Amino acid sequence: MQPKSIVAIVVLLLIGPSLSVAGCTTSNQTPSATPSTTMHDAFLEKYLAEYKNATYTETIENINAWNLTWINGTSARLEWTDGTLNNVETFIKFPTTLDATHYLNAMNLTAYSLCSTQYSAGGVFQKTTGHAPQTYKDYEWNEGSQSNIAEYKYHQITQLDNLLILHTEYRNAIEFGSDARAEISISSYTFT
Repeated sequence: MQPKSIVAIVVLLLIGPSLSVAGCTTSNQTPSATPSTTMHDAFLEKYLAEYKNATYTETIENINAWNLTWINGTSARLEWTDGTLNNVETFIKFPTTLDATHYLNAMNLTAYSLCSTQYSAGGVFQKTTGHAPQTYKDYEWNEGSQSNIAEYKYHQITQLDNLLILHTEYRNAIEFGSDARAEISISSYTFT
């Protein structure tokens, strides 16, 4: 026999049995379940539900749109309108009040004024937790002139213990035929 034929026969003898058992193997490992949705923070869910209830109850005009989008498990973006005013809010729950304070202090607040450090009794936070926040800061910025209502925007950043709320309110662009928009973006924050 020629050497090429012998090599071919040896290769077939080695590969043949391995191919025949390739589909017969089994695994004892159980695949791990991967959640299809992110778990939302229970406090933030409760706060947002109470906030929605209070907003619908206390708003003079009817709420025309309420769009809540979860950014991740501990932050959400809410856009709502009563037909005249548009509101864009971002809610961020931090592990601790100190984390929220560090994040707030790292923000560019040069256009904002500290309006209050005293939490008034009641409110959504107190209804949600059963107590007033120990740390409360309310910053406001009026962008543009109130005499030009189509270009005017109201900005607010509020710290309630370990919860930060970034809020922008502006007139409905359709009402004025302009392209008035508000965008709030949160920078990435790493929890350690």
